[in-house]
Amino acid sequence: MRLPLPAAMPFWLLPLIVVLFSLNMGGYLLFDHDEGAFSEATRGMFERGDFITTWLNDRVRFDKPILIYWLQGVSMSLFGTEVWAFRLPSVLAGIIWSMATFVFARHYLSRDTGVAAAMICASALGINVISHVATADALLNSVLACTLLLMYHHSRLSLRDPRAGKGVLYAVYALMGIGVLTKGPVAVAIPGAVAVIFYLWNGQREALLRALFFVPGWVLFLAIAAPWYVLEYMAQGQDFINGFFLKHNVNRFNNAMEGHGGSLFFYPLVLPFVLAPFGPLLLRMLPSIKSVTSDPLNRFLWIWFLFVLVLFSAASTKLPHYILYGCTPLVLLMARHRFALKRRWLVAILPALFFALFAIFPLLLPTIKASLTNPIEIATAERASHYINTAFAIKAAVLGLIAVGFILWRKLAIWKGLFLAGICQAIFTWYVFAPAFSEAQQRPIYNAAMFAREHNLPVTTLSIDTPSFNVYLDKVTPRRSDLPAGRVGFGREDRIDNLSQYNVLFHEGPIMLIQWPDSPAMNPTDADQTHPTGAPDAH
Repeated sequence: MRLPLPAAMPFWLLPLIVVLFSLNMGGYLLFDHDEGAFSEATRGMFERGDFITTWLNDRVRFDKPILIYWLQGVSMSLFGTEVWAFRLPSVLAGIIWSMATFVFARHYLSRDTGVAAAMICASALGINVISHVATADALLNSVLACTLLLMYHHSRLSLRDPRAGKGVLYAVYALMGIGVLTKGPVAVAIPGAVAVIFYLWNGQREALLRALFFVPGWVLFLAIAAPWYVLEYMAQGQDFINGFFLKHNVNRFNNAMEGHGGSLFFYPLVLPFVLAPFGPLLLRMLPSIKSVTSDPLNRFLWIWFLFVLVLFSAASTKLPHYILYGCTPLVLLMARHRFALKRRWLVAILPALFFALFAIFPLLLPTIKASLTNPIEIATAERASHYINTAFAIKAAVLGLIAVGFILWRKLAIWKGLFLAGICQAIFTWYVFAPAFSEAQQRPIYNAAMFAREHNLPVTTLSIDTPSFNVYLDKVTPRRSDLPAGRVGFGREDRIDNLSQYNVLFHEGPIMLIQWPDSPAMNPTDADQTHPTGAPDAH
């Protein structure tokens, strides 16, 4: 694929995309369990000196392959255990993802469509959110997007010259190897299935066979992906096969893991929110499916999206971010049909509802709290009332009015109004909602870690699964069902049996640090306070 000349890309586009993907990336604490687990598994590699197998305390973590941990490890080596350092690889992946849509759309549609695609990609809620969190998903999506866009490019080259495009195939196989090292077989399954359907529909059977049996490509793929899998199998044996391939791939498809189930209509219902505020544009480009018989690009994009939709709708485990694997073609379709929007007030309804919901959210908290039964969720709801308050509602209302104003502003194209509404949405998400939710849910864990770190306490984890605690403490905390003498227990108040027999060193919300009486680790009188105030910011 030809790279754009510098003059072909507006000078402001890349800085704008960088800003959107990095908004306040260090301004809120790590969210458990996903961010905490990825970050602690990365931090723990350095403490253990093991850069092949990832662990959470004394448990091997088979959830994901190694690449995201290595990338987070590089960032951590450069910048330390700052929360934004663990998120940096996702931010960079989001930037590459957005720029890939620009390069592709500029080449096959127009420069202006490429600019629109990049802007939509950077400001759509689900894409922006997944690129702000310390997990493997932004990296996988970026790799999948580049892989499939290059596959389409190869198909076009093959039409002109049946033997052209070997360089593109090398890139495709390298990207699939990177994808398999990021999240596993899905990085081959999705591009492979989409390619087979598209090439056969196009009547490009010979080009497909040449691509599928491109031996140097498979050698490159194996050179990238295989070494870690071999080393991990040598280290963990059958447990690796059972944990990674069977539990986290096969069983995730066949069974609703961790309660993440849903109906066949789950993803069509969440798509307008994942692509917010562009839900109206998503609806307007739906008729473009009628052109799949005459327009090869539309055909490819719709095959890509529909394959992902059908695959994950059929899977038992359903999580909103899975549909992101099929959102890149929707971004390109929306950019291509961006002028289909006609009625401004209709377009403004969904963004207005988004902000209105958050504006009334403080009023909903008592009802939400009354419906909860989990003690830690109840404690979070109680703390949330301190942060999701009148000021929170006012900020939501003001940003909502500004967003709607942009959409209704007649001097702007409607899609540009939606983009500016997306900027308002991103500002609210990362400067208002995420910090408030983080403070409500994660601050007691952070404060407990800072307390233990200040007093150099020998901590054992009891009855709780919040790996972010280890990140802040910068130390592995062995898991035990009981509390040995001389150790300090970190746990949840509602899960500690016979609490009255322990000395309480720290207690905030449901989070506690406890020890046996007369333990040499620390006496309660040694502590400055059991409810620390003035705790440092997350960053």
